[in-house]
Amino acid sequence: MRTKGYLLRQGLVLFAATLVILLLIAVAWEFWLEASAFRLLGWGEPPDLDNVSRWRFILTCTGFAAIAMVVPWMLSLRLIWRLRHRYRQLLAARARSHHLARHDALTDLMNRPHFMTRLHARLSPLLEQTALLVIDLDAFQKVNDAHGSTAGDYALRRIAGRLNQVQTVGDPLLGRLGGDEFVVALTGALSRHDLFDQAQALRRQIRQPLVCGSRRVSLEATIGIAIAPLHATSADQLLAAAYDAMHQAKRCGENIRVQENCLPDAQQADAHRAQRLRQALDAGEIVPFYQPVVALSNRKTAGVEMLARWQHPERGLVPPDEFIPLIETLGLMPEMTRHLLARAMHDARQWPGECFLAVNITASYLEDEAFVMQMATLLKAHAFPADRLEVEITENVLIERLDIVQENLTRLHDMGVRVSLDDFGTGYSGLYHLARLDVDKIKIDRSFFNAEEIRQDSLVRMIIAMGRSLGMGVVAEGIEDERLAEHLAQQGCHFGQGYLFGRPMPAQALREHLMSGSHEAPRLDTGDLTGPDDFSDKARDIGVRIEAEIRGPEDIRV
Repeated sequence: MRTKGYLLRQGLVLFAATLVILLLIAVAWEFWLEASAFRLLGWGEPPDLDNVSRWRFILTCTGFAAIAMVVPWMLSLRLIWRLRHRYRQLLAARARSHHLARHDALTDLMNRPHFMTRLHARLSPLLEQTALLVIDLDAFQKVNDAHGSTAGDYALRRIAGRLNQVQTVGDPLLGRLGGDEFVVALTGALSRHDLFDQAQALRRQIRQPLVCGSRRVSLEATIGIAIAPLHATSADQLLAAAYDAMHQAKRCGENIRVQENCLPDAQQADAHRAQRLRQALDAGEIVPFYQPVVALSNRKTAGVEMLARWQHPERGLVPPDEFIPLIETLGLMPEMTRHLLARAMHDARQWPGECFLAVNITASYLEDEAFVMQMATLLKAHAFPADRLEVEITENVLIERLDIVQENLTRLHDMGVRVSLDDFGTGYSGLYHLARLDVDKIKIDRSFFNAEEIRQDSLVRMIIAMGRSLGMGVVAEGIEDERLAEHLAQQGCHFGQGYLFGRPMPAQALREHLMSGSHEAPRLDTGDLTGPDDFSDKARDIGVRIEAEIRGPEDIRV
């Protein structure tokens, strides 16, 4: 930042240099250039002046030029400094307005909305224990009645300053809820004894005498304490629990009281699990496992699906059903997906062949505007070919905001990423989505293979025929016996996935699995998909009818 003195010095130097240049130009004109210029223009000889007159003319012209420069320069400089001063005032007013919107005008502590926002951010996700202390001044109205509101405001400002000076354990938040109520939030491993000590220290500061008018006044305070996640898991619940403890203390004649009504054991357990899960994600305990996807025609591994597993240091391998729903509830799914994808792309460098990597994407992440950009960043950072990445989406997630999903999937296709429709047939509008979205592959849900044999054949044949008629790859999930795999291969299903071909395994085990044989990824020939010589006429007719149903009546040709 240039100072005012520096700018003035630079301006004076520039002015002096300009004045010297003008003087030199005037001297050169009068003594050397004037006669040549007159002859060149045909004006005859210049007037014959003595040297004194010439110098008088030179100095007069230079002086007028200097005045002509100084006056606009001074006016411009004055205007610049005024504009700069007004701009600084505007920034100060904006900062002051921003501060007043978040802080109490009387005590300069955080106001209730800002305090609750900060408390909510501290509790979500709940990584550590947080204690909330609600402080109510006893009989404060008597101060206003006896000494006036000015004395009461002075007392509140003094008490706020004293509370700010208390040495607290943990990371404190201090605010004023309104009237004569203050609130303190402490985060950390605090025992009940530590909380009582903190509350006593706050009360001692409040009890110090205040001078109101000509009298000394001592105030008492009642403090209610609530702890998250013991008594609540959200900011509003925690504040209500602390208020309840404070009111109970007043009714019982106590000064400090900790909330006694704890949350049910189930809610406390959920809160502790959420806290532990966030720590596990930060510590890298959640790792990618891989399940092979094979080509049913030759049983070669064509790719793998990435699955999340929690390697708990005490419990061992935690199944996904126990933590994936909680990950989605906490809003950590995008972060976990990016973390696992980065590790998977790194692991894929050691895989032989050109196996694709499939990853399941949730609805909330797929509808995020930054989703495609983040995928592109990961591909570039790990030099991973885009055509080896396959995004799997369940058809249920496409119902809410189909337009945004369609735009993101189109951008993925432009990058070269393939799209697979997972759990096909279990949603509400799978055919509609196939007609509108550019999908490369459909996955038959394993539930179709648990039905009766006749119904199984009909449904599976119909889906395979539809996929082939639309030029899509078809994957069957949940294959666990050889008979089913051969039956699907005969029907024309392209890929299979299940325990028959391999369970989900860590990166090293997958590498050994891939190195044990030839596992080149076959390329799908869309011409092959639309010319099913091995299909029965019945299956082909089913596919044609379904395709006509998807495209609409105007595309049907008799």
